Amino acid sequence: MSNNIEIVKNLEPKSVFEYFARISDIPRGSGNTDKIVEYLVNFAIDNNLKYKKDDYNNVIIIKESKNKTKTSIALQAHIDMVCVKNDQSKKDMKKEGIDFVLDRDFLRANGTTLGADDGIGVAIILSILSDINDYERDIIGIFTDDEEVGLVGANNIDLSGLDIKNLINIDNEEFGVFDVGCAGGTHLEYSKKATLTSCENAKLLNLSIEGLLGGHSGMEITKKRGNANKIIAQVLNELYEKISFNLISVDGGVFDNAIPNKANAKIAINSDIDDTVVISHLNQIKAKYVDRLKENEPNINMRYDFGSGETVSNVFGTKDTKEIIDALCLLPDGLISVFENNPLIAETSLNLGIVNTNDKTISFTYLIRSNVDSKREELVDKIYKISTNYGFTKKVESSYPAWEYRKTSLEEFCISSFKDLFGSDAVIEITHGGLECGILLKKMKDTEAIALGPTIYGAHTVDEKLEISTVIKTYKYILKVLENLV
Repeated sequence: MSNNIEIVKNLEPKSVFEYFARISDIPRGSGNTDKIVEYLVNFAIDNNLKYKKDDYNNVIIIKESKNKTKTSIALQAHIDMVCVKNDQSKKDMKKEGIDFVLDRDFLRANGTTLGADDGIGVAIILSILSDINDYERDIIGIFTDDEEVGLVGANNIDLSGLDIKNLINIDNEEFGVFDVGCAGGTHLEYSKKATLTSCENAKLLNLSIEGLLGGHSGMEITKKRGNANKIIAQVLNELYEKISFNLISVDGGVFDNAIPNKANAKIAINSDIDDTVVISHLNQIKAKYVDRLKENEPNINMRYDFGSGETVSNVFGTKDTKEIIDALCLLPDGLISVFENNPLIAETSLNLGIVNTNDKTISFTYLIRSNVDSKREELVDKIYKISTNYGFTKKVESSYPAWEYRKTSLEEFCISSFKDLFGSDAVIEITHGGLECGILLKKMKDTEAIALGPTIYGAHTVDEKLEISTVIKTYKYILKVLENLV
């Protein structure tokens, strides 16, 4: 067991941080959430609360009012997290929890993602469900699974039979900002089964792109950060124009909704080519990309070595090598368009989040986002045409709807309550990040929703940190809404 409880013992709200510490001791990466689900079920039993768990690891916990005079409110957060660690971390994130580090007004993790996205939302809900207050309304905790890998839980949750008039999603990452709409998204995976050929008289060259900032592909996409998968494809393309080689593998990225911060490739070069010639070309390419990207990626680095002691056997043939490199170079990536009335907010984007080589098969995975469905569909079609032209076939395609904005009485109440409590105006925003509200609202009739939360920096990266002082503000604000919303 970690020392997390001891680290947060003096933080307020005490119960929120204690729950966050407890769930952070449980490994809960996407696809690995059985233990956190078990914890939630036991929590409901221990607190004599009604609960329901489904086959998709969604958990619904209901705190019924004994003096119900007000409309019900659902508080919602997702239980899974993005698991990323730095090169120095030895942690097995499939089996081990997170180790907290207290840094002034910030809580972060030791060499890994923190999981405040969305563990802090889960902790806030658990604190409210377990307190002794009766808010004269039913409070429904909705805990969804696998949000980070396609909003799987929300897509499959059954909310029938629940009387939910208002939904508060606690998955926003900036205190004082209310999300009232979000982009829809499409997850795409394509693969190509190539022909391997034996390779004689060849030497191995390892290439890697590293040191990029990475980040959330919804929140950071406007910051023009480098995508390691695209950069390494472009490096391979430029090197191929100088020296013939055969591709062995290309790998980069872990999640389609995280901008990949590192990627690597293995290639086979004819042993007769002088090492100094190869190094000269690589140094020129490295200088070009470091100079081009240094403003937005100050720590970018390109590393290479000739794989001393490693042997070269099977490689992709010449045709497949060229087609794979060409496809990865031509596939679009990054910010496509912004809102006309606010150029700081993305309207349409896509992220080439994962490239993976497994034996004879190379695959890539995308997340496409847009507040305009037709623009998202255009990008899906573009990727299809490029991919199939180079021998790739589609394996997976799944979409979730945009949360279309409409002014609601819940929004009006939340705005006025924020002003009353803090003396300043909340910011109303339509986010480019994927929120589950659009999906959940389609499953409920006449429900109004809003998304909020404490401030989190660097979600989906090892630099993720939670601003402690915004947690108690968020908590107090939600309590005010629970007490006063009619």
